[in-house]
Amino acid sequence: MSDQRSRSHSPTVADVARRARVSPATVSRVLNRYPHVRPQVRARVEQAIRALGYRPDQVARSLAKRETQTLGLVVADITNPFYAETARAIVETVRARGYNVILCNTDNQPRLQEEYVEVLRQRRVDGIIFGSVFLDDPVVEALVTAGYPCLMYNRRLRSRRGNYIVLDNLRASRELTRHLLQLGHRRIGFVSGLRNISTALDRMQGYRAALRAAGLSVDARLTRPGAFQAGMAQRAAQELLRLPARPTAIVAGNDLMALGVIQAAGDLGLGIPDDLAVVGFDDIEIAGHRRIQLTTMAQQKAEMGRLAALGLLEIIREPGRYAASPLQQVLAPALVVRRSCGALQVADQPPDSHSSRTQEGHTRG
Repeated sequence: MSDQRSRSHSPTVADVARRARVSPATVSRVLNRYPHVRPQVRARVEQAIRALGYRPDQVARSLAKRETQTLGLVVADITNPFYAETARAIVETVRARGYNVILCNTDNQPRLQEEYVEVLRQRRVDGIIFGSVFLDDPVVEALVTAGYPCLMYNRRLRSRRGNYIVLDNLRASRELTRHLLQLGHRRIGFVSGLRNISTALDRMQGYRAALRAAGLSVDARLTRPGAFQAGMAQRAAQELLRLPARPTAIVAGNDLMALGVIQAAGDLGLGIPDDLAVVGFDDIEIAGHRRIQLTTMAQQKAEMGRLAALGLLEIIREPGRYAASPLQQVLAPALVVRRSCGALQVADQPPDSHSSRTQEGHTRG
């Protein structure tokens, strides 16, 4: 009879408290990861939880705390290694702190982003991290206005409102273009990302600023849209490389597009870097492959993901603080020089290495 009763009876907080010889309030503090619990008491409660097989009622806890311990993560293109790497860092960081993540992929479509935000809010997620925001984004602007816990990374709004963690893209592009100018290039093409995205705008502006600083005019014939995709960048590069006075170097708005440019050059019988210098952004893993050796402006991808995760959790804990003073962090770029720009020879470096890297810490802005 007692065995049947024990099988039908699910252990409660009171049961755990009795076994651990503490109050139910102490059990609750341990379950909710409160820091001010003595280690020996915490260990006793955790041992009682394991012994009894206690499982917290997550629904009841969520209703009581008005939290679901779940976050939304909305990215632009999960097939892009940049987003895969940052998403992994975000998930690992928040899971270590007891949160789950619902991942949504927009394929850079505003309509999909709007639908996902509605789904996430219906699921009552505690906050949303956006790696997909557009310069003009009424959905995210509305969340910022309403004080909803959200944070943008890699991209920001045109208005510069809200919480965000981004690379100093204008400076990064200026330095990347200046590097090609220092190597003697004067006809430098540019393959850009999507027009309504801050990274694309800032990187185009940095490219133009570097040309003007060198006393060169900006030739619109040397720029083409690539939409942050290798296939479109390949077609854009083919157009540039068929010009009567083709560019001797091309800046691609991300590494995926740089790979498309390299493919286009090969299709036309041009060698990298002898006939064409190519540089990109992000420093995705394949960029360092010995057969590619792409010069690129690196992002601190894992660090950006970690900071975005920790930032949103802080915003959730102290919403009032960040309503008055948004979390806005700008990370410094790091130029990684490899063979594709023509500055190095393959024999000068071992496979998959960074031959020259200028790395700086992040700064608040």
